[in-house]
Amino acid sequence: MPTSWYDTSFRKLFFDFHSAGAAVGLAARFDAERWAERVQEANAQAVSVFTKCGFGYSFYQKGTVRYQHPHLPAGLDMLEAQITALHKRGLRALGYYHTFNSEPIARDHPNWIERDADGKPRGLSICLLSPLLVEWMLPHVEEIVTNYAVDALFFDGTYAHSPCHCAACQTRFAEASGGLAVPKDKQDPAWPRFVAWKLAALQEVRQSVCDTIHRHRPEVVVAVNWAYTPRMPEVVPAGLGALVADIHPDDQVFEGSYLSSYWALLERPFDVMNAAFLQWWGDWGCKPALAMQQEVAPVLAHGGLTWVGYQMTHEFDVAPAVMGELGKTLAFVREREPLLVGAESVPHVAVLHSTEANHPQEEVAFFVNEGSARGAHRLLTESMIPHHLVHEQTLRERLPEFGAVFLPDQRYLQPELVPALAEWVEAGGVLVATALTGTLDDDHRDTGRFALEGLLGIRYEGVYDQSHAYFEVTDTRLTPGTLDMPHLAEAKFAFARPVAEDVECLARLRKAYLRSDGQSLLRWSPVGEDSGYPAITLRPVGKGWAAYFAGDPFRAYQAKNQWNLKHVVANLLRLTLPDPPVEVEAPAWLEVVVRRQSAASAPDGGERLLVHLVNQHGDRPVDGNYRCTEQIVPVQGVVVRLRSEARPSRVTLEPAGAVPEWEHERGVTTVHVPAVDIHTVVAVAA
Repeated sequence: MPTSWYDTSFRKLFFDFHSAGAAVGLAARFDAERWAERVQEANAQAVSVFTKCGFGYSFYQKGTVRYQHPHLPAGLDMLEAQITALHKRGLRALGYYHTFNSEPIARDHPNWIERDADGKPRGLSICLLSPLLVEWMLPHVEEIVTNYAVDALFFDGTYAHSPCHCAACQTRFAEASGGLAVPKDKQDPAWPRFVAWKLAALQEVRQSVCDTIHRHRPEVVVAVNWAYTPRMPEVVPAGLGALVADIHPDDQVFEGSYLSSYWALLERPFDVMNAAFLQWWGDWGCKPALAMQQEVAPVLAHGGLTWVGYQMTHEFDVAPAVMGELGKTLAFVREREPLLVGAESVPHVAVLHSTEANHPQEEVAFFVNEGSARGAHRLLTESMIPHHLVHEQTLRERLPEFGAVFLPDQRYLQPELVPALAEWVEAGGVLVATALTGTLDDDHRDTGRFALEGLLGIRYEGVYDQSHAYFEVTDTRLTPGTLDMPHLAEAKFAFARPVAEDVECLARLRKAYLRSDGQSLLRWSPVGEDSGYPAITLRPVGKGWAAYFAGDPFRAYQAKNQWNLKHVVANLLRLTLPDPPVEVEAPAWLEVVVRRQSAASAPDGGERLLVHLVNQHGDRPVDGNYRCTEQIVPVQGVVVRLRSEARPSRVTLEPAGAVPEWEHERGVTTVHVPAVDIHTVVAVAA
């Protein structure tokens, strides 16, 4: 059930109002009352209000900490006027606070500006680890929440993203590391330690911000752009009220789906902020509403909220045509809200995306390499297999609810997770580990063994030294849908020898051909000799199964579209999980998301299972430009099968409420869905 107003704030709009000090004519068209009316007419429940823009300026009168924009009309308090007008209409005011840059800070406090390795200022970029935080930023935040009735505060840029060589960072890192200097590049031996230190330091910054706000106003919802996403997979702290990211513009349908699959089980309301721009922020074009509806559909399917972004002119205006398309998008959301209230995700397949992923890579970085996570989401989505990306805490807490768990090259496994997985497999779970999973210790050093050796029944004997190798599938149960040939995979491969008698070899690991000089034939090489090791193994353990891929098929699929591996993985899952709770057949793939709605929230007062079908197909640019769908290609003749002993009392297709052709026989309910345009939900009432 909802715990705050934010949980049901399904329809939000965001408008950038970044205004350089040289922006004249500022707010010339500002009319708070009319603006609030326009927001309401666009079907929004909440909208952004700027408390500090990307150039470091604020647009309000109260207080003394802020830097007021030099061209703000005399006496005008834009923040107060907007909040008052919005609240009068029952709309929420979502404060925006930028922490990347500041013109006035760079002018007045150059020692608070980030520095590069040569000690030169990095433009207007402010350092949150300098005295700025305590001496200026926290007092500024306090000034805002004590003087203005913002309902939420959304911080942009408040995470570790680059090294800084300012005096404060040099001093603080030296104190924390026993005298080490901030590394000048990633080749410095101190780089991994520095990354870990800065990630932790920014966690403390975010906590300080939350504490400052909630000391005065505990009801304010705090969110941080891009924090706690798959590129920064940290455990969400208690003070953070919502998760938000303004997703990248190349394909906002996929990006929204991917991010939502990770956030859906983190027990926070979450916004995937797509944008109306044809490109991204600062572009004055506008997508058609159809494109934005397709972008928000997977977010809604996973239980997320919508927050659509656009750009305000310096005069404080948005073209009526743009507002019209935004209004159509939010009307699409409003129509589906009865399916969202009181619904929760139904776990089926988990993909571990470790909170330690920053550290055990070949190249330690502030943002993790998401190749395996993205590849897993693509592969499973296109196989119409419901799934969630999860970190260790979620996996440990909800492990019994999952039928299968993938560990895609998760090189560090928390010690307590290993026995938990073994016990879960014994009880009937399906575990699939890949590549070098479980080969690092707590200090991220190679142990020379698999932590899951006893469960998988294989022994780690080294790493193949080439960038690619081949899966040669020998078990015909894994070959349906694939070509009869070895499958190239660009990924790290491990040599793993079976040591348990009950281990089956389902595929051989073939090396890549090398010339006499030890190089690939061309950029890649054709298939070479057998390595002497399996590429895929399978072992029965108790009531469950433990499988192993010597190379990570998810990374290989993401890197080179190795579609054969998609079918191999799906076939393995069908072999080991032959009776999934939901199966979908369609002439083209649909994203399948399963949720359960409580009886208290369902319209007829009975619990119902909701099978979301999301159509990601449509016309796409062929020149490498960003996706902007103008026409949807409907997927027709869809069949959904659900396993349930009891016959459902009612089956409908939502949000239209149509009654489809369906039957229940031998514990299986079969529903025939004529067509899926963008988003259709099969609602099955108990």
